Amino acid sequence: MSKPYILSYDLNSPGQKYDDVKKVIDSFGGSYIKILESTWMLRNNLSPQEMSDRLSKACDKNDSYLIIEIAKNYQGHLTHDQWEFIKENILY
Repeated sequence: MSKPYILSYDLNSPGQKYDDVKKVIDSFGGSYIKILESTWMLRNNLSPQEMSDRLSKACDKNDSYLIIEIAKNYQGHLTHDQWEFIKENILY
């Protein structure tokens, strides 16, 4: 069963691998949207551990990331299009 998550990361190494991280996010399947510079909302069938295992291969030792399951109790300031995507694809 798919679940909604927030993925946020800081790539701290020189030569940051943003393209590699994006490819990993693509490999999760499901739906996703970039909502802030290094923060994504996504829905897929993977566990946080499975996503972390994949991300660890694209990140350096001093990079950081956090994956949290989302509850329907939320608020924020985003664009209309971002809210529509979230309501239709992430928090349905």
